[in-house]
Amino acid sequence: MSKGRVYVLGGGVAGLAAATALVEGGQEVTLIEAAPHAGGRCRSFFDKQLQSNIDNGNHLVLSGNTHAMRYLARIDALDTVEVLPACFSYKNIATGEAWSIDLGTRRYPWHLLWSKYRIPGTRLIDYWRSRHILSAKGSDTITDLLSASGVFYEKFWVSFAVSVLNTSPDEASAALLMPVVRETFGKGGAACRPVLAKQGLGFSFVDPAIEYLKGCGVDLQLGKRCRSIDVVDNQIISLDIDGEKISLEDGDIVISALPPSNANDLLPMLTVPNEYRSIVNGHFKIGPSTYKTPITGLLGGFPEWLFIRGDIASVTISAADASADEASDKLAHSIWQGIAPILGLNSDQLPPHRIIKEKRATIAQTPRMVSLRPKSATNISNLLLAGDWTDTGLPATIEGAIQSGHEGARLALNR
Repeated sequence: MSKGRVYVLGGGVAGLAAATALVEGGQEVTLIEAAPHAGGRCRSFFDKQLQSNIDNGNHLVLSGNTHAMRYLARIDALDTVEVLPACFSYKNIATGEAWSIDLGTRRYPWHLLWSKYRIPGTRLIDYWRSRHILSAKGSDTITDLLSASGVFYEKFWVSFAVSVLNTSPDEASAALLMPVVRETFGKGGAACRPVLAKQGLGFSFVDPAIEYLKGCGVDLQLGKRCRSIDVVDNQIISLDIDGEKISLEDGDIVISALPPSNANDLLPMLTVPNEYRSIVNGHFKIGPSTYKTPITGLLGGFPEWLFIRGDIASVTISAADASADEASDKLAHSIWQGIAPILGLNSDQLPPHRIIKEKRATIAQTPRMVSLRPKSATNISNLLLAGDWTDTGLPATIEGAIQSGHEGARLALNR
C-alpha cells in the first residue's frame, strides 16, 4: 500500500473503480472530477421532455465480465441489476425476419448441432470457421478473419463486433474481440447472461460508488478541474486544481482516469490514441406496448440494439460518425420508422424522444490505434493511467474501463 495519498483524476467508471478498490485496500484517496456529477459517459439523468430517467448511453454488461461484477459487489449494488437468461432475440428491420440465440447454461452449446436452434440460414461450417477469431493477430481485422463464416458473419458477427468495438468490421481490431469471446462465449451460457441496470446505469454503477466512497471518508472533489500538472525529473510534484496548488508528498501517487485527449493536454509526453468513433443513442417515450423483450439485436438498419425499460425504448447506433452529423429530428424519424413496427406502434406518430450524440464515445479500435494504447504504469514514477482507452487487452467497454481502474489501484497499492 502506498504510504501517501492517491489522487484519482476523473470520476468516470474507471476512476470510480480505482478509487473504490484503493479504499477497499485501506488507501487514503482524493477523487477529483471536473463535472458536478460522476459517471462520465456512464450515467443516468432525468429528461424533462420524456419525464423519465434515461441513460446517457446504453451499455451491455455480461455475467462473464468479472471486473464489472466484482465492482458491483464491492459497492453493494448487485441488487440494482437483473441478470437475464443467455437468450438473445434478433429482428431484421428490412425483412421482418426474427430469430433468437439461446446459449443455455452449459459450457458447450451442443444444441447448435440441430439446425432448428441455429440462426436461420447458417450452417455448422459457419460456426466452425468462426474459430479463427481465437488466433487473431495485431494487424487482423474482423472482416479478415470472420467474413468467411458467411451468413453467420452477416447475421451475428457484424452487429456483435461493431457494438463491442464501436468500429466498422473492415477496420476493427480482431485481436480486441478475441478476449471478449474467450471470457463470454468461451465459458458457455453462464458467462453470457445480460446484466441490466433495473433503473439505469447511474443508479447501479455510479451512485452506489459515490455513497461507498463518502461512507469511507474519501475526499470527493466534484466540479473541480485539474488545470495543470507539474513534472520535474520524471516525477509529479504538484497539481493545479482550479487555481489551488496541491504539492505532492513522498509516497503520493496520481492515477489519471481522464479521457486520452485531456490526459495528453495535461501530460504532453504521453503517447495516446488520437482517433475516435461516435455513438448515437435514441430514447423514445412509447407508453403502453405489448413488446416486452428487454434486449433485441437489430439488423437491416443502422441501430444495433433495442432496449426496453418501462415505457422507454432506446436504441444504440455504434460506429456512428455519419449518423452523428445528421440533424437530431431527422435521425429520430428514421429510427422510429424502423423500430415502431417491432413495438407494434404507429410509425407515423413520432413520440417524445431524445437523441444523444457522443462524438468521441471511444477511441477508434483499429490495429493502429490499439498499438498506441499505453500501459497503466508510465515513465513518470508516481503516475498511473486508467481508462477504457488504455492497454487493458479489452475493448473500450465498461468492463475494460473497470479493469483499468482495478489495475491502477493494484499497482498503487503494491507501491
